Amino acid sequence: MLSNLFINTDIILDVVLNRKLHYEQSEAIFKCFENSQAKLYTSASVIINAHYIAQKELPKEKCRNAMAYLVEYFEILEPGKQQELKAYNSTFTDVEDAIQYYTAKDSGIIDFLITRNTKDYKHALKSLPALTPGQFLKKHIK
Repeated sequence: MLSNLFINTDIILDVVLNRKLHYEQSEAIFKCFENSQAKLYTSASVIINAHYIAQKELPKEKCRNAMAYLVEYFEILEPGKQQELKAYNSTFTDVEDAIQYYTAKDSGIIDFLITRNTKDYKHALKSLPALTPGQFLKKHIK
């Protein structure tokens, strides 16, 4: 079954920066897209944040090329006023995470939010669980 996944910044950075401890599982999420097992979504602010962080560790051109390549994998969802208000009025401690969460949840099409920082999503609803790449792969990909 095809899953619709909202990908958070840390997953993109694991791949772009080849983070040794996390690369393999995060890269496997992108392989799910390549194998038609998942459709990937994110927001422009996730892309912008990932680029901002990655350019501090990579040569400028390499960063641009890597980010441009990965952007092709995604459909972009954007928050509106209602998602912003929900985020600011939520019990999430990190407003940016809350905005991403409500953007994904309110789209009505996302099955899972994929992040390595699941603790930041402890207020996530059962209707949109936040999973690590490993959790998703173990439970949903065979």
